[in-house]
Amino acid sequence: MTINRRTILQIAAVGGLGTVAASSLIRPGSSKELIAAARDPFAAEVDQGLRYFRQQAQVQLPLVEDLVKAIRSGNLENAKDAYVKARPPYEQIETYAASFEETDRDIDARPSAFDGGEDNPEFKGFHRIEVLLYREGKVKPALPFAKELVESVKTLIKDLDQRQNFNSTLNFEGMIALATEVVAKKICGEEETWSDQSLLIFSDNWIGIFSQYAPYSPRVADKDPSVDQEVKAAYKAAKGKLKPYFTQGEVAAQPYSSLDISQRKDIVDVGYRFRRALVRAAKVLEIPVGFEV
Repeated sequence: MTINRRTILQIAAVGGLGTVAASSLIRPGSSKELIAAARDPFAAEVDQGLRYFRQQAQVQLPLVEDLVKAIRSGNLENAKDAYVKARPPYEQIETYAASFEETDRDIDARPSAFDGGEDNPEFKGFHRIEVLLYREGKVKPALPFAKELVESVKTLIKDLDQRQNFNSTLNFEGMIALATEVVAKKICGEEETWSDQSLLIFSDNWIGIFSQYAPYSPRVADKDPSVDQEVKAAYKAAKGKLKPYFTQGEVAAQPYSSLDISQRKDIVDVGYRFRRALVRAAKVLEIPVGFEV
């Protein structure tokens, strides 16, 4: 059994299943899709955002292929380096994970998503490889999972071409859900527990979210310029808060474990500010989402 992390966060965000908006329980491919692509008033914005994620998926593929090569070499440090370099693109793309839940699970689910945790044979993808490389210090056992990850990314590329599985309601919910997940779950659960690269994950999650908000920005600005400016300012503040933990020219961030409580609190504060601004933007556009400020 697997747990749908998006639905859990949506329920938690609005105080229970009884108050979740209908849109948050409608999954792509359903005959009851809330907004058909052909009549979505924000179809152009959805298409623009998808083009960016399709580009990122093409970036992702050679990175996981390089990960396979590094693991096959048997050199642990090379494998770790390839792992870190392979992480960013999908952490942006996962903004829309609700539109390809099975693929998201195969690529990025953590042990908590499965009955039995790491003992569940369905636990694979990045986090299975992370456990093997960083906690266990084992390289060769990671090879079959790395190969499988390549196939999952190829599936992701196909998933992103399934235009009928994306609409403005589902996509805005994805932005807000991931923004919630960063501060409500990932920062306390330490997304990259063993690699200690949680800051890298937070940064690319926020980049991915904002990449999908950007096409809607002119429409929000037309209706309420102050809300559009708040989204942009909140994103800038969130990214700025992480900037000191990165070195120019390097993918890896400073180890998350090196941050003290006040530094972690600052990240939570700017993360919630970004989340609240996104919720306000959805309301300005009258896009029904299952979240409240």
